[in-house]
Amino acid sequence: MEAVGGKNRRREEKAVKTKEMVHVALYELLHYPKRSAGWRVKRIVRLLTGRVTEPLDKINWPTGLLANALIAFYKNNLNSEESLLIMRALKKYFDRWINHRQKLYYIDDILCGMALIEYQQLTGEARYQEALTNMVQYLYNHETDKEGSLPYRPAQQNGHIYADGIGMICPFLCKYGMTYNDSNALNLAIKQINNFTAHGMDDRSGLPYHGYEYNSGTKYGIIGWGRAVGWLMMGMADSLVYMDKDSEAYVGVKQAFRRLVDKVEAYQLENGLYAWQLSAREGPVDTSATAMILYAISRGLEHDILIGIHRSRLLRGKEALREMVKDGRLADCLAECGGFGIYPQHYGAYPWSLGPALALFATGRD
Repeated sequence: MEAVGGKNRRREEKAVKTKEMVHVALYELLHYPKRSAGWRVKRIVRLLTGRVTEPLDKINWPTGLLANALIAFYKNNLNSEESLLIMRALKKYFDRWINHRQKLYYIDDILCGMALIEYQQLTGEARYQEALTNMVQYLYNHETDKEGSLPYRPAQQNGHIYADGIGMICPFLCKYGMTYNDSNALNLAIKQINNFTAHGMDDRSGLPYHGYEYNSGTKYGIIGWGRAVGWLMMGMADSLVYMDKDSEAYVGVKQAFRRLVDKVEAYQLENGLYAWQLSAREGPVDTSATAMILYAISRGLEHDILIGIHRSRLLRGKEALREMVKDGRLADCLAECGGFGIYPQHYGAYPWSLGPALALFATGRD
């Protein structure tokens, strides 16, 4: 009886921590990033003087991670007190963007499309279907390189393909293609994954570079930057969930994903976490990279993409992450990347650790 009681207490403690994360995510979804009055004044001055100005992006990638995590929690906790709060927050989040003329500035903005598909299916409202059509058309009309990959920032005219893009757009395209019977979306996603695994990987370690440029064949960034690994793994895992399992494309992506998982797991630290650069074992851990990697492995196990031998490593990592959650936030997260080779060594609590970790706890089974 005592053992049963102990298990129940631990289960309740886990549930409390996850719900605390939900409430922080709900707030951050609608308020990130916080801008000071001084920042807004400077932005107006830049606009008036015709200088390049950061857009007021309503669906940026950090909030996209949060939206996807919140809808995952909603689907797995339909009768919870938080379910109504999540639906209200998502409505405000998507309506705010739609009312802002559905502006799409970067491929990053597509990340929340996974949650938007779910939200549209739940509500059945035509305005959300129209918004999804706008998203997929944005990708169809996006500039590509000679192999059909979508450069991360085409305005820079450098042809750079980032691992980040695989996680940001490919799951959306696959889910959109399956949900709305659009083979073009599925094919575009598969092309992105196959091109990156063909041109963006380090032959010796089997880990990805941060990115590459097709025309020159140059690979950029460091090998095995943790969050690049996480983006690539999440993109592959969530795409596989929505692909035809009898197709040749599914088999190819699945094999590439399983090879990558085997390579990555060799770098897991004894405490269950991953370093900010996987091979930098004596460097700082990064909770964002860890959460992304573990989420991808969890999805692989959940959908029989991976086999059970990976489960013990997954559980060890989950427990380590959960112990680090304080007041609904997950610290020791590497700050935002500034581009290839620009990885500021500042660590804190950011949406890009909270989102993947919440999705991991919401969807995974201990």
